[in-house]
Amino acid sequence: MFFKTQRFPLVLAVLWASCVSFSAHSEVRPERLLLVTQEWRPYQYQQDGEMKGPGIEKLKCIMKVMQQPYQITMTDWDRAQILVEVGEHHGFFLASQNAIRDKYADYSLPVLSQVWSWFSLSDSIDTESMMFKEEVAVTAIFGSNKWFWLHKSGYRVEKKPRQPTTLIELLLAGEVGAVLANDFVMKDAIESMGISHRAITRNIVKEKPLGVYFSKKFTKQYPLFVGEFNQAIGQCKER
Repeated sequence: MFFKTQRFPLVLAVLWASCVSFSAHSEVRPERLLLVTQEWRPYQYQQDGEMKGPGIEKLKCIMKVMQQPYQITMTDWDRAQILVEVGEHHGFFLASQNAIRDKYADYSLPVLSQVWSWFSLSDSIDTESMMFKEEVAVTAIFGSNKWFWLHKSGYRVEKKPRQPTTLIELLLAGEVGAVLANDFVMKDAIESMGISHRAITRNIVKEKPLGVYFSKKFTKQYPLFVGEFNQAIGQCKER
């Protein structure tokens, strides 16, 4: 294993020196799996030149079970998805499933759980009302599945925040009335900013599991790979 740190992006590459049997998979596996992701605390982040977090650890476990050499690149989320869409990388994670991504990539089984919730400064906001949907300015991380879902569902979406802390700043400044975000991510962001959880109201919207998207070009070239990947997920659930 070695870590290579660049100013941008950060890259982690792992080769399995003990993969004597890997040659047998040369036609059904890539020589090195090229994955790309975003910095998305606390799921995955970089610290002291290393990638950390439950998302990174789960992918490491899956790759170890498969004995698959791999490389993980960390970059902006919208760029990560484009790199897979144009075929420069094989897959991106952690992602929830949507119709736009399904057009150019195939989705794995869930790798980690996720809950979407509305976050606001008032416990009197009825997030299920038509008035909320039509009149209250809302937002989500730009380029995320939540962002596209808000637009598709007809909400009044404003701003293009790229960081969870920016979501909170927009709330505190009164620039939006509510934000749609991942529970785990927002909890970490709220704590990192030293804000009391009592100041922010949370209303659960839905569960939306997280997995890995592999480009259709990749799955066409290696048609057995996703099935093997999904089997390996099951062996890593309790680790």
